[in-house]
Amino acid sequence: MMKIAPLIIPLVILASGCGIFETRTPEAPQQGRSDFQPPTSADIVIQNLVSAIADRDVNNYMACLSDTSFGGRSFRFVPSANAARQYQAIFQSWDKNSEQYYFNNLISQSSTSSSSALLLSSVQLLPQGPDSAYYSANYTLLWPSKGSSYPQQVQGNLQFYLGVDRNQNWSIYRWVDSGVGDSLTWSNLKALFSQ
Repeated sequence: MMKIAPLIIPLVILASGCGIFETRTPEAPQQGRSDFQPPTSADIVIQNLVSAIADRDVNNYMACLSDTSFGGRSFRFVPSANAARQYQAIFQSWDKNSEQYYFNNLISQSSTSSSSALLLSSVQLLPQGPDSAYYSANYTLLWPSKGSSYPQQVQGNLQFYLGVDRNQNWSIYRWVDSGVGDSLTWSNLKALFSQ
């Protein structure tokens, strides 16, 4: 035991001279691109959704959808009629987890050389009381996929029913998608990227 002690003391002195026991300056946190704003009104939820799509940010996308853990209503998606018929098995049990799975797949299959965008027109935002609102718009979703077998653009009409949770944050609790003409809708895109 006495023979080991003389070896340990020089090692401790050597290690302390290397700065191993000194505190270091913490690294600055990585700054991601985010335009997410606290959703204190229904129109901010829509702005956050548009930004989440442009930024391809799954966390911000999901934050736009109602969360029962914060006292929000259960999220429900109603697909367009054509997509509901074509992908009946997929949409029977569609929930918030399905949204996250589809959006992650969509991001992973995206071309990074082009931008994604949600374009809205014929917008209507109607308050339905102090804690709920109805939003309707025609949409064009541009999403550059890697494969040519996937649509690069979908169109339709969306209807959002928004509510307030116990933290006074707004979110979408019901999303109704419908087609315009023969165009593929957002529902088609969700079904394709949920498999």
